[in-house]
Amino acid sequence: MWNVMNGSKREEVMASLKEAMAICNKIVLSMIVGTTLCLSSVLANNVVISNVANPSGTTLTFDVAWDNSWNVATGPANYDGVWIFVKYQVVPIAATNCESNLVWTHADITTAGSSVAGAVLTMDFVSDFKGVFVRRSGAGTGSIVTTQVTVVLNIGAGTYNYSVFGIEMVNIPTGNFELGDGISTYTFNSITIDASTAAIATATIGGGMVGIIPAAYPNGYTTFWSMKYEISQKQYVDFLNTLTYDQQVTRTIIAPNTPPTTSGVCAMHTTCDNRNGVKLIQAGTGSSIPAVYGNDLLTAPADPFNSTLDGQTIAMNYLSWDDLMAYLDWSALRPMTNLEYEKVARGTLSRLGNEYTWGTLNITQAQSTSLTNGGQTSEVSTASGTGLSAYNAASTSSPLRNGFAATGATSRETAGASHMGVLEMSGNVWEMVLGGINPSALGYRVTYSDLGDGTLDASGNSNTANWPQVLTWFGSRNVWHFEVRGGDFTSPTTELRTSDRSQANILSQRCYGCDHDGAIGGSCVNVTNADILRKRTQGGRGVR
Repeated sequence: MWNVMNGSKREEVMASLKEAMAICNKIVLSMIVGTTLCLSSVLANNVVISNVANPSGTTLTFDVAWDNSWNVATGPANYDGVWIFVKYQVVPIAATNCESNLVWTHADITTAGSSVAGAVLTMDFVSDFKGVFVRRSGAGTGSIVTTQVTVVLNIGAGTYNYSVFGIEMVNIPTGNFELGDGISTYTFNSITIDASTAAIATATIGGGMVGIIPAAYPNGYTTFWSMKYEISQKQYVDFLNTLTYDQQVTRTIIAPNTPPTTSGVCAMHTTCDNRNGVKLIQAGTGSSIPAVYGNDLLTAPADPFNSTLDGQTIAMNYLSWDDLMAYLDWSALRPMTNLEYEKVARGTLSRLGNEYTWGTLNITQAQSTSLTNGGQTSEVSTASGTGLSAYNAASTSSPLRNGFAATGATSRETAGASHMGVLEMSGNVWEMVLGGINPSALGYRVTYSDLGDGTLDASGNSNTANWPQVLTWFGSRNVWHFEVRGGDFTSPTTELRTSDRSQANILSQRCYGCDHDGAIGGSCVNVTNADILRKRTQGGRGVR
């Protein structure tokens, strides 16, 4: 796994990867033949997964904990939880310290034998077995203390490296909701989505649409799960570290065999602008040995890679549409639709003209230049007030930590939360969602069953049916099939509004999603210097 390097540098890199990758414990399994199991722990957002073990066969046990959980019967009448999935990697016979360069594979989780200890949490299974949801079993609020989870994997006996991943999610229950606000730019018409909603005609939906929205399109009425936070920079690093060399080529801007300095090399933008600290920290070799990536907001070697100061929970920016699709396919989720975005934001409440996603017209600016504990998991803005959100800053500004305004004591408005409890639906980084004006209807082919399967193609692209990719047409990149919602840390207040769809019109669409490097843009439609700058503000989240 490791290339030859200076001894002290090698030790630093190995220490920095202790949680994310391949510093293994050896355990002999009781199977048909003796095998060796290599395990890793993961920290992502407020979720902590630790103490991974293999008590028998293909069973894994581990502990899970997270902050600010809830299960309530009033208000949004919903609950949060954690989407848990497992990747495994075959370890060659006689490998030293569990080292392997073989492909990481998504493991199916069986219902028989999988469970949660105690009575506080319960486990919800999914029909494709690509993961499980762990959530509160009954009413309650507050942090989830360390609880043991057991999962049984549908894989054969062997010698493996395992990585267990957890993503905080929010359940969005079945129910009617109001769409559009009648005021915002390109807002949908003020209609109600309910159980009777089938195909939606152009005249009914409005919003500049030029085609019918099919009945099978996820319109937000039926229950689904949404990521609680935008994808974090550590989550993207964990993703990169399970890809092959060829897949890493596609999902970053640098060749994975680039020799890094002692400070690593920026992986998503040439100069790591806008607080993006995702770096290549160990070069890959040829097409057989993948590179190793880490977080490095506070530059190494003065501060080690993946330290508590390295911005691991800052919202991931510089994502292209294809980057987002690849991450969601890899994690067995799917993209959010433009109608689901308004369901998550507004919930079951009545529409309010020009409202933000926290349900009022109040807004308070937070900026990355005014922080306490910057780069840490405790990062907060020095500003306070209702509707605290990152917006209207200079293009040289940056996104903030996921959930920076929310605590156990904040209200929906002071936390900047949606009605359903999802954070940063307005501001911070744009939300890329399916939809658009869409004369080709590419953004409206997805159905509820078009879920990621945990596997990408050999080039690192998603390969799920009906998921649109950025298309090349007569030498230009076209983005007909999605729109960006909710604004970003540079946006004016108008773009943060729940029903604003100012970036959904193909005739005025900025080149969002064309490339994950904010400094490259020549192949885009209607690109200006301002458009190139704006691409650095893209992030996203997924649903299931």
